Amino acid sequence: MLQSYTQLLTNNIDSIVFILGAGTSLHGLDISRIHSHPVISVNSSILLMPWETGLEEDRYFISDDSAIRTWTYWKDVKQSKCHKIIRNSWEKYYDEIPDFYYFWPRKKPDTTIDPDDTGLCYYNSMATSIDFALKILGCKKIFLLGLDHYDVGGKTHFWQFWPKEKQPKGMFAPILLQYKMFLGSEKTYDALDKFAEYKDAKIFNCNPKSRVETFEKIDLKNV
Repeated sequence: MLQSYTQLLTNNIDSIVFILGAGTSLHGLDISRIHSHPVISVNSSILLMPWETGLEEDRYFISDDSAIRTWTYWKDVKQSKCHKIIRNSWEKYYDEIPDFYYFWPRKKPDTTIDPDDTGLCYYNSMATSIDFALKILGCKKIFLLGLDHYDVGGKTHFWQFWPKEKQPKGMFAPILLQYKMFLGSEKTYDALDKFAEYKDAKIFNCNPKSRVETFEKIDLKNV
């Protein structure tokens, strides 16, 4: 039986955390210095994490999407030394991931953040991660990387700039569906920004060119 994600409660007041999506803005970006702080890796950004060895402390992987099990980077997830958190909709796969933690969706609409609701936002894995950072880690400053919501020449993920033989393989959502997901997440991000204000926290988007306008933008070199 998997453990509840609430077992990871730390509430490190005044701490900061970096959350990595998988947008193209991560390509060629030097993220080496972020690892002196807590880091949350979302889905394929696990490919950028130097977590083959070391302690799990301050390292987290979060995913809402059980389809990542079919991707070649799934092996990187399972081998990484970090706390791994997935949605309870993965229940039929629990025997494959006995060391993972699970979360459940918020009971009320995902655009309403109820401080007393024990669930997490569920529209996408980035939203879940922000909610987790606010509620469980108690972080006061949250820095988002790879939250772009645009394509570069048809590419929406950092690893699409890699040589073909090094790119992960799996079932890829059509770009129009990805844009639909981008648009659908805006209300959730707005709600999370208000939740951060309630928690006396601040969320920053480290891609000044991002199309997500909800969070204050800042260049990573100025963090």
